[in-house]
Amino acid sequence: MTIPIDVPPELLDKTLPELLKLVALQKLTGKILEWANQKIKELWDKREYGFTPEPEVAYGLQKISKSEAYKRMKDCIGNHRFLGLIKLGFRVDELNEQGNVAAIAKIKDNVYEKHGVEGIRILTMGTTGVLMGIIQYLSDMKIRNDYSQVIMADHFDKIIKNWMQITIFHQVEQGQKTLENSILTFMKANYEMFFVFSMGTASGQATKVIAQLKNDEIIRKNGYMFNLYSRKEVVGRVMHTWVFQNIKEFKPFV
Repeated sequence: MTIPIDVPPELLDKTLPELLKLVALQKLTGKILEWANQKIKELWDKREYGFTPEPEVAYGLQKISKSEAYKRMKDCIGNHRFLGLIKLGFRVDELNEQGNVAAIAKIKDNVYEKHGVEGIRILTMGTTGVLMGIIQYLSDMKIRNDYSQVIMADHFDKIIKNWMQITIFHQVEQGQKTLENSILTFMKANYEMFFVFSMGTASGQATKVIAQLKNDEIIRKNGYMFNLYSRKEVVGRVMHTWVFQNIKEFKPFV
């Protein structure tokens, strides 16, 4: 950020609340006011995301803030500590579809430095295209059970914490039998919930496997039920998200 030569030195170290107050009281004018407004935006972004995004990324984040999906997630979990990262997850999803590998890498570096592994897990939801399925699931749960934002935020925290052990990303080359065995293993582990994600041709395999397990009553006999959420991406592929939930006595996540 370029600093105008006439900005008083005492303004340079002002905090976000202090700058907001000066602007609100109309204490600044001209180029100094322009500088202050830009500084406020940078400080605001840094507080929300942990770093100041590049202009190209920041512009997309502004649009995402107004999207129905983001509003839906915010309605679910309120002002969660990772709400800014969820917005970044949506932006990474867009950048992934555009093939902008460099921008994604820079975001990941910044997020990891500030938020560690948990932050990267949220971005992974974006790069793998599963973030919307998670939001659909959480929103559906909140509405169906009339849960509070506090309960939903806690549930989301569980998903982030246990992401690596409760997710199955199915690909065509893995075959139907591998997926079937993975689902059976997850059910025997007695998790509170787990997710199966697939896209494109792999979704056909996953649909057949899960339908067969349902028809054979294997899912019910293991004490589970599932919901399916799907969305069509810009490139035309359909992302499927199956959420398996334990409906019997279950052991907590470990």
